[in-house]
Parts: sequence; structure tokens; C-alpha cells
Amino acid sequence: MGEINKNGKTFVRGAAIIAAAHVLIKLLGALYKIPLDRMILGTAGMGVYNAAYYIYNWMFVISTAGLPVAISRMVSASSALGQHRETEKIFSVARLFMLCIGLLGAAILFFGADLFAAALNADAEGMNVALSIRTLSPSIFFVALMSAYRGYTQGCGDMVPTAVSEIAEAVGKLGVGLVLAWALVSVSLDYGAAGAIGGVSCGAALGFLSILCISRRVRRNGRMYAKGDTGTPRRRREIFLELFKTAVPITLGASVFTLTSLIDTAMIFHLLDGIGYSEEVYYSLSGYLGRAVTMFNLPPTIVAAIAVSVVPSLAAALAVGDRKTAAQTATAALRITVLITVPCAIGLSVLAAPILGFVYNDANHSFLLNVMGIAVAFVTLVQVSNAILQAHGRVWKPVVFMAVGALVKVVVNYVLVSRPEVNIYGAPVGTLLCYVTVMSLNLIEIRRISDVRYDVGAFVFKPLVSGVVMGAAAFGVHTLLQAALGSSLALIAAIGVGGVVYFAMLFLLRGISAEDVLLLPKGDALLHLFQKLHLMEE
Repeated sequence: MGEINKNGKTFVRGAAIIAAAHVLIKLLGALYKIPLDRMILGTAGMGVYNAAYYIYNWMFVISTAGLPVAISRMVSASSALGQHRETEKIFSVARLFMLCIGLLGAAILFFGADLFAAALNADAEGMNVALSIRTLSPSIFFVALMSAYRGYTQGCGDMVPTAVSEIAEAVGKLGVGLVLAWALVSVSLDYGAAGAIGGVSCGAALGFLSILCISRRVRRNGRMYAKGDTGTPRRRREIFLELFKTAVPITLGASVFTLTSLIDTAMIFHLLDGIGYSEEVYYSLSGYLGRAVTMFNLPPTIVAAIAVSVVPSLAAALAVGDRKTAAQTATAALRITVLITVPCAIGLSVLAAPILGFVYNDANHSFLLNVMGIAVAFVTLVQVSNAILQAHGRVWKPVVFMAVGALVKVVVNYVLVSRPEVNIYGAPVGTLLCYVTVMSLNLIEIRRISDVRYDVGAFVFKPLVSGVVMGAAAFGVHTLLQAALGSSLALIAAIGVGGVVYFAMLFLLRGISAEDVLLLPKGDALLHLFQKLHLMEE
């Protein structure tokens, strides 16, 4: 047990740092997007913002999704083998490559803005999406360079530079974006959206400057270790080819669904147009869907910390041939993901209307979040299982599986959104079925290639039963207290009661093991406390 606890603690500690940063980032994001939606742009303006952001996100994934994972995996593997000179060379090659990628991506986004907007048929009269796309283009350059530093420091086992740079990004976006949006919306709605988008570019620049400064300690240690390394590092060409061969499939796997979301945006517009919806109504419905997506993205953003942290931990174990520790780490990552996201998914679904009412003062179209909430459990497992497959060197499998899921999403959208009685409500159904498909394929492949085995009781039954009881309790509390306290206070009470009920059910069903507790910070003390309270067996 000692070996898994040591390896697991390293993985969990890194995940905890990133997760804490992501929680803070989401709070800052709420301070940014909620007033932007409610007080500055409204649903129509947010529709313009989202249309531009979908295009940017596709370019962002193509520019940055694969290299940080590839760098992290290669650096951690070389470090585990004591090849510290090679880790420095990997970073040098990656940084130059990302500089070129960033310049190319920014140029394509800036000069191709009109083509991208036209492809989406997104530039309605008074809705200049191309302006927002151009405003976003500098961020690609800064994020690409930042990705090289993040991949290197993560591979060295230090998650702090990544966390600090992400927080700096969020602060820059909040501070600049709201001010520019407020100042420019009086000119026109599209200028207001472009101002809000400008905050994203400023945030990316601030994030890059912060990681450039804070990563110096990691770089200094790396150079120090490299001086005593007698090994001969590979040539730059060999390193570049491995980076390229690893990064391309990871990027494709990440960009398939992002590209599908882009196609999805165009599909929904044309399908709604075909059943008689005007452009103004489309942008408004798109804004409502964007609200549901914002809530949907909260848990995956936090769980992404597990995916970021598990790759270097698994790669280091596999580099020295330790399949047992690799399987234990992968199992821990999947179990933690399930325990975290099941209550999030059920809570978002059953409390969709009061959550939207609390955040946006508008609970219309809450069915979008009812369905998207359930999808949270599947998308988070896709994130972590993708990372596990990539760490095992099966980098092309997520590409194929995500392509299958993307096809499912497009077909479901085409069938449902074109029906007037369903319209935009079909979009989240497509998202749900897409991720159910990909998750199933991923878990089957992980079981085939590794020593990971799934305990149905621990992975499914106990968390699911605990989550369902929690959801019923939360819904009941909100229903009972809404008239007396108002929806907002009733929502807070429902979330609090739901959290207590979920953990009580987990302890009652023995859904948390001693090993799970030992992986946590101060795990020994927590386990002793739980045993003293008779919540866990001695």
C-alpha cells in the first residue's frame, strides 16, 4: 500500500493544486460572465460572443491541445530515467515549435476572420462576429508559448506555474474585458462583444508573463540536474519527431469535438432557419444554450486537473516498467473523478431552474441544463480516460473514439433540432449521447491494454445511489423552502443539505475506502478521525 500511496499522493497533490486554481478561476469567470450577460450584452450579445469564441476555441485547441501533454509526458519519462539534459532539450525544441505555431494561428485567425464568420453564416446585420474573432487572434500567440512552459513544468511535477498562469489569465480577462465591454457597448452590440473578447487576449498576455517569471525556479533546477547528467540526449530532430507524432493525435482527439461544436453552431443556425426562426431569435436561443454550457463546463474544468496531473505520474511509472503502480494510479484517478462528478451532474440536473434563476435571474429554457447536467458525469470521465490512454501511448485511440462520438452528436442534432417541437432542445441530447459513446469506448480500451479493473459497486452503484438520494433530498428541500425563503436562499439550503446527504450515503454504503482517504492531504489524520467516529472500519 505504501507505494501506491506515495505515487497516488504525488498525483493527487498536483491535481489538488490545479483544481484549487480552477475553482478560483471559475469564481473569477462568474464575476466576468454573469454581469457581462445580465447587465451589458444580454442573450443576443452573448450569442455573438459565443459564436466568436467557438471559432477561437477550435483554433486554440489545434494550436495548443497536443503539445503540453506531449511535452509533459516526454519530460516526466526522461526525468524518471535520469536523463535531465534531454528534458532541457525537449523544452528548447518545444518552445521554438510553439512560437511558430502561435504566430501561424494568430495570423490565420486575424486574416481569416471574415471567412470564418461567413462559414458560420454568423454575421447578421449589426452582428459583426468577425470583429470579435480578430480581437481574439493575439491570444493564440500567447497561449501557444504559455503551453510550452506549462507542459515542461507539469512534466517536472510542479503544477504551481500552471496554476498561477491560469489565475493571471482569469484576472486579466475580468479586469480588461468588463471595462471594454461596458465602454464599447454604447457604440454597438458587436463592439461591446469585441470589447469583452479583448479581455481574453489581455488575460492570455498576462498569463504568459506570469509563467515566464514563476517558471524560472523550475528551469534553474532542471539546468542544475542537467550538469551532472552523463547521458547523451537525443538529437533535436528526433525529439521534434516524437513531439510531433505524440502531439498530432492528441490534438486531433481534442479538436474533433471542438470542430464538431463549430459545425454544430452552423447546423443549429441553418436548421432553426429552416423551421422559421429569425436570426434574432437564433442568437437569443444560442445565448440561452451558452448559459447552460457555462454551467456544464464548471465540473469538467475542475476535473481537468486530474487529467493534467495523471499524465506525468503514469508516464513516469510506465517508463520504468511499473505497470502495477500505473494501474493503481489510473484506478485512483477514475474513482476520484466518479466521486466528484456524480453529485455535480445530478445536482445541476435536478436544480437546473433555480440555478439559472440565481445566476442569470432568468430560468427560461432550463431543460437545456437538465440534460447538460447529466452529461457532466460522462464528459469528465472522457477527459480522464483520454489522459490515461495518452499516457499509455495509445494516442490515436481517443481520436477515433471522439470522431465516433462527434458523428453521433451531428446525427442526433440533425434529427432533433430540425423538428419544430424540439428545436434547440435537441442540442444537449446530442452532447449527452456523444459523451456516453466516447466514455464507453475509452473504458473498454483501458481495460484491454492495462491492469485496471472496474469494481461495479465502487465505480457505479455506490456513487450513483448516493447521488440519486442526494438529488431527491436537494430537490425536496428547495421545493419545501422556496415559498418561505425565496428561491435563492432555498437553493443555498438545498445544496448544503445535498452535500451532507451525499457524503453520509457514501459512508453508509462504504463508498469511500481507506486508500481513498489516505490519498488526501493529511490522509492519515483523516482516516484516524473517521475510524474514531466509527464512519470507517479499523
